Amino acid sequence: MKSSQKVFYLFLLISATFVIGSIFNFNDLAKATNFILVPSLLLYYRYKTKEWFLPMVIALLLLYVRDIFLLQGVGLFRETVLIFFFIAILILYIFAITGFQKSEVYLVEVISLLIMYAFLGFLIFYVGELVPQVIPAHRDATYLYLFLPALLLAITFTQYLIKPHYASLWLMLMAASLLISEFSLFFKMYIISDVSVNLFYPLFHVIAYFSMVEHALHRRRSSRIPGF
Repeated sequence: MKSSQKVFYLFLLISATFVIGSIFNFNDLAKATNFILVPSLLLYYRYKTKEWFLPMVIALLLLYVRDIFLLQGVGLFRETVLIFFFIAILILYIFAITGFQKSEVYLVEVISLLIMYAFLGFLIFYVGELVPQVIPAHRDATYLYLFLPALLLAITFTQYLIKPHYASLWLMLMAASLLISEFSLFFKMYIISDVSVNLFYPLFHVIAYFSMVEHALHRRRSSRIPGF
């Protein structure tokens, strides 16, 4: 068995333990596995490639540090946590923008895009209605926090639909998983913490991070911005 496969199975074991610990509120178990989740994923990435894609590594580490702050009880809308999150999201936006390729757009693709945009608009509007009721002190930051992952999904979905590619598929999966995990985290911390939220957050949290690595492994190099 290759070293990369061994590390991948280790990552799966850590991920499964993290998800189980989060679902059943085994807080010590969830915290312990969350600390080694990203390091094990980066080790897997190191064995899969000889050349590091630094923007992805930086984005993943920023989200990792954000997670550590949250584990220490720092609020989701504290300035330090938001700065790490927003910088990571900005890097992911650059992934999406540099991945756009020219292609003919068909009517069915336009209809699909309109449906996706309408769904995301409805989702943002629905959740946004709750914001003044649950965290009125951080209204603007909360709107931005909820809007950015949704817009990222819209961009990556458009990118994949117009010009399908394996890398853009992983990027779209990452954006979708990140949106679900962040919305679930928001609900868990400020609205209601039930079984579904406890499942969605850790599961899609892991999928989002893994998809970032797979996107880096299969990405198409861009000449638009150095390093991407």
